Amino acid sequence: MPRSASARAGYTLVALVIGIAVLTILLAAVGPVIATVMKRDREEELIFRGRQYARAIALFQRRYGRYPNTLKEMYESRPRTIRKLWKDPMCRCSDWHLLIAGTPDSIPFNPVPGGQPTPGTGLPPPRPSPTPGVFGNPEAPAGPIAGVRSNVHEQALREWRGHKYYDEWGFIAGDADDQRQAPPGGYRNPPPPVRQQPN
Repeated sequence: MPRSASARAGYTLVALVIGIAVLTILLAAVGPVIATVMKRDREEELIFRGRQYARAIALFQRRYGRYPNTLKEMYESRPRTIRKLWKDPMCRCSDWHLLIAGTPDSIPFNPVPGGQPTPGTGLPPPRPSPTPGVFGNPEAPAGPIAGVRSNVHEQALREWRGHKYYDEWGFIAGDADDQRQAPPGGYRNPPPPVRQQPN
């Protein structure tokens, strides 16, 4: 009798080991799929949050006649132009790369259908605004903020406006809701126009 009990316990142990092996194989197969779905969701969240910042910067500019100097300024001003300070979903941190007005990264381009891109946002040019004093963070960029982008340099699952890396996805005031795709090479580096030879 004790012999058959130990035999049954041996079969139970073998069945348990086989079950764990099958479960491990299934998890190994499903794990990358789940990771891809989660990364895709973070990409969508990055676009949403970046557009929220771009809209808030444009609203701040219209309301106060200048661009904000910090993201916190948009939240602390009354009335607020942004309801909360969003974190970058790609790194889950508050460390956004600020696009300073007047720099090449901060100039949105609105392409003309069938033609070359033309600069313009529909917003008036930024007025000079006070910058943080000498007792502020010396490493932080000083100047009016025209947009934000992620600091994470990682290839995205999808292409957004002709860019494949997260730190190339710029969210600029006045350009946040433009749904058009960028031309090959992006807005700043469009391909040369194709000229037809006369017959």
